[in-house]
Amino acid sequence: MPSEITYRLQATISLFPSENGGRKKRVFDGYRPSFGFNTQQQYSGEIKLIDKDYINPGETARVRIKLLPARTIRKNLKASDSFTINEGNKAIGTGVIEKVSVT
Repeated sequence: MPSEITYRLQATISLFPSENGGRKKRVFDGYRPSFGFNTQQQYSGEIKLIDKDYINPGETARVRIKLLPARTIRKNLKASDSFTINEGNKAIGTGVIEKVSVT
């Protein structure tokens, strides 16, 4: 039975430029990559952009992230923790948590 806890993060993310292995296309609201929090495990989530319609590779933006419930997710996520943004097994960006709320 999966966990019923949902993590909502506010964070600043930076997408890697295309020439450095990042995405070739921009990211819009509703983008659903996976996230890594200093573990081998990846967690699915959805990005909502704050004050922007999209973010291009190589750019930085403030976002809200809703992580899908998962039993194995760290219980101590906190502000200033860093994470990677992944598509499959390829890292396409990084981020730093500003705020965490649990529902």
